[in-house]
Amino acid sequence: MHKPSGAERAIMGEENVIREVERLLGELGNADWWARSKAMNGLLNYSEEYYLPFLGEALRDRGDPVLRNAAMEFYVVLAGRAVPSLIVSLGDENPEARLFAANLLGEIADKRAVPELASALKDREVNVRVAAAEALGKIGDPAAVGALSELLEDESWVTLSSIKALGDIGGKDALSVLYGCLAKDEYRGMTFAAIEKAGKEDAIEYLTPFLDKDDLRELALKAVVTIAERERIRLMPEYFMSSVPLLIELQRSLYPEIRRAAFIALSWARDLRGLTCLIDALIDEELQEYALNGIMGLGKAAVPEIISALKDTGRPQRCVLAKMISMMGEYAALLQFSEDGDPEVRVEVALALGLMHSPRTGELLSRMLDDPEEEVRLVARKASRKFEKEKKWPT
Repeated sequence: MHKPSGAERAIMGEENVIREVERLLGELGNADWWARSKAMNGLLNYSEEYYLPFLGEALRDRGDPVLRNAAMEFYVVLAGRAVPSLIVSLGDENPEARLFAANLLGEIADKRAVPELASALKDREVNVRVAAAEALGKIGDPAAVGALSELLEDESWVTLSSIKALGDIGGKDALSVLYGCLAKDEYRGMTFAAIEKAGKEDAIEYLTPFLDKDDLRELALKAVVTIAERERIRLMPEYFMSSVPLLIELQRSLYPEIRRAAFIALSWARDLRGLTCLIDALIDEELQEYALNGIMGLGKAAVPEIISALKDTGRPQRCVLAKMISMMGEYAALLQFSEDGDPEVRVEVALALGLMHSPRTGELLSRMLDDPEEEVRLVARKASRKFEKEKKWPT
């Protein structure tokens, strides 16, 4: 009986591997997702040299979209192992193969592909140039900024993709290019979005001139506020002095992100015209902190309208209004609410009485010692002891 040599056993093993890989590749085009997934997991056990040529061919196959989609899915699973093969496909004669290769390289986001993707920005097919620009944005390598900046005079879709990619990459060089794009009327919307994503504090000065332009101010406002929040800076009221009526109007915007940006700007504006909006927003958990800071920034000038709002017994968060009056040192203004129907408001009144000297202090505290709510009685008792002590030892 013939005993196989080592070379023969190696050949037989190789043949078995090839047969198994071919079987798994056959399953890759299966309409059942579980079968495709099992095939992909099986292929990962073998060197990619066995199946990458097959995947490259599948990218060109218009006749079997299931297989082509499965090949693209598997390329992403392979991640860095697939990059050399996809780089080769970027130079394929088939424009769809080049397009898919650019898209996949963006999904994998491996910096090794940056030089070839930069070259693909000059592809004769518009869609390939767009895909290459988007891929470079996803990879985020500043080395691509120069190549992307050369697309700003290309067809509109290519230019828009390049602007977005520059925003995705960010950094000083990319922002410098984006500031120049603000001069291009037709691309300002995308440019605002790109600067909003990448901008630092110094980007705000490039955006603020557009706050006074009717057709651009909402996008400019959103970008300015987003950057300021991200950089943890609060813009001076002067930025918004001429925009307060617009900021109030934008509280009715159909777009939540615009309403939010306008409200934050209004809270920074320190303008009494926005006080009603600030008070109404106290019930909004997302905006409440901005509303509180905005109202407190207005100081005692806001007290009359706060009192008016506090008199509305159907309004939620009335205790917050009462607390703000006290924080502004207007304790006497709270005395009219000593018998308010809301015990939380009465607690704030009792706390205020403990901080003031008034002919009515003793009388009101005496009544509140018999309040039906225990918390009110406790606060009133503490305030009353303080009041009696200070009567004996005046300061």
